[in-house]
This record gives sequence, C-alpha cells and structure tokens, in this order.
Amino acid sequence: MRRVLCVGMMVCDTLLFPVPADVLERDSVSIQTPVTSCGGDALNVAMALSRLGAETAICGRVGQDKNGAYIQTACQEAKIDTSGITVDLECGTAASYALIDPAGERHFLSDRKIFHRLTDADVPDYLLDWADIVYMGSALAMEQMNAGGLERLFRRAKDRGKITVMDAALSDAAVPASWLEQLKPVFAYTDVFFPSREEAQSITGVQELETLLECFHGLGLQAFGVKLGADGCMVTDFRRTEHIPAVPNIKVVDTCGAGDSFVAGFLQGMLQGWDVFSCAKLGSCVAALNVQAVGGTAGVPTFDSALAYYHKIYPTN
Repeated sequence: MRRVLCVGMMVCDTLLFPVPADVLERDSVSIQTPVTSCGGDALNVAMALSRLGAETAICGRVGQDKNGAYIQTACQEAKIDTSGITVDLECGTAASYALIDPAGERHFLSDRKIFHRLTDADVPDYLLDWADIVYMGSALAMEQMNAGGLERLFRRAKDRGKITVMDAALSDAAVPASWLEQLKPVFAYTDVFFPSREEAQSITGVQELETLLECFHGLGLQAFGVKLGADGCMVTDFRRTEHIPAVPNIKVVDTCGAGDSFVAGFLQGMLQGWDVFSCAKLGSCVAALNVQAVGGTAGVPTFDSALAYYHKIYPTN
C-alpha cells in the first residue's frame, strides 16, 4: 500500500507570531515576518504524507482567487494529485489568520464558508479506485458531509475494499446532543476514528477517557483513538488499550498542524502494515518533530528521518 486520498478542509493560513495574550489591550505589537502556509486538516495531512513518501491525492474546494492558486501550486510542488480539487466560482478559498502565542499555541480567525459547499459528489470514483486509504478529516465541520455525504463517501470506499480513516473538526456551531447517533451510520463504514479529546467529548457528552472509549465499542470501528495534545494519545483496537505519552523534552515552536501531522504519521504506519499502536507511536514522533518549526507541516520529516527518530524514542519496537 502506498496511496492515500485526503478529503476535507483546504485553507490558506497566515501565521502571526509571537502574539501576546493581551494583544487587544495594546495599541501596537511587533511581530516577526508573517508566514503564508497551507492549512486545514485534509491539506495538512496530504502535505505531510507526501513528505513522508506516500502517494497522495486531495479532494476539497478552493475559490477562484489568489489563495486558491497558492494552495494548488503548493500541492503541485509537493507532487500531490490535485485533479480532485473543485474550483468554486461562488465562494472564496478558506482563509485563516493564526495568532501564535509565545508558548507556540495557536488561535485562529477564519473565513470558512466554503467548507459547507463540499459534497460527496465532489470525490470522483477514479480517485477512490486509485487510493488504498481514504481519509476524511472534517467530520462535524461540513454541513453537506454531515447530512449524509460522509456516509455515502465511505460506503463507496468500502464497496471498493478501501481502508477508511476519519478525524473530526469542531465548528463554531453548537454541537447537537445527537452527534454520536448521527455519526453511527458513518462508523459502520469507518475503520479508524481518531478525534481530539475535545471533539470526542463533544460527540459523546462524556468527559472521562475510559468511559469515552467504551462509547465507540460495537459501532463497526476496527480501532479508535483520542489525541490528547501534550498528554499524548489513547488508542484501542477494542481488545487492548494503550496510553502513548507525548515525546518528551522537545522545544515547541508552533502547534499549528500538530494533530494533522500526527494523523499523517499514523497513516504512514498503516501504509507499512503496522498495528495501530505502532502507528500511533510513529504519529507521535512525526508530530513532535513538526511542532519544532513554524507552519502546519514545516517540520514534517522524511520517512527515513521519522523512522530513525521512532527507533530512538521507542528502541524496543
């Protein structure tokens, strides 16, 4: 296996740093030169996977504007198949301004109306046929995909014998109490679901990790995990559960794309045929290297470098 199709958010990010917590109380703040970068879960994961050596394609929407042109050029330079990108003539490309505080944590100001225009019909059959893994990174955040589109997409993928992997992204809209029930039809066609702690808690209404993990048992998933930020991650194959701590003693510069680079490392492990626990450890290594540079994927290593780092952090694996 070598091929991953990424579906979901594509964003043109402007990174502003360092931004103090009291910025709105000041008349003026000096920052470093702003950095323009690709962002959004599908785009970040595709970029990171390409750097890790996977063959990658992307499906999403951009506007007919300079931000959309920037994203398409960046994908082509990264050797990502862009034939599945839809140019929306009525809506601008999603754009975010990432305010990065001195600790490397990011806070976004975003225009993302275009997200709600993505549909499962935007994903062509030939890319589903081409891919080994179909990844969707934006469950909860795209109206038409939430309203049956994601279920239809993953059903088409499973009908072709593909592995399906899903992440989530919270939107500004209130999360309904029925999210878990609403996603159950999707889980029937999903192999791996790996949201953040906040996303998983919003979906289930459950705060405790152990109880939260149990909420996803028996829904059709082969594996489930929760990204815990600085606390690492929890992952289960519903026979065994592991807490994998974050890689220690790293200098965090920018957490933009941390979760997405984790997912890219996880998917690269899946392409190697690894078990989900080893995949999660590789994801942790890729994320640890990525957060030491400014940009959503700026610190993502090559696969050889990631593998060497993996064996350094986990010498018994």
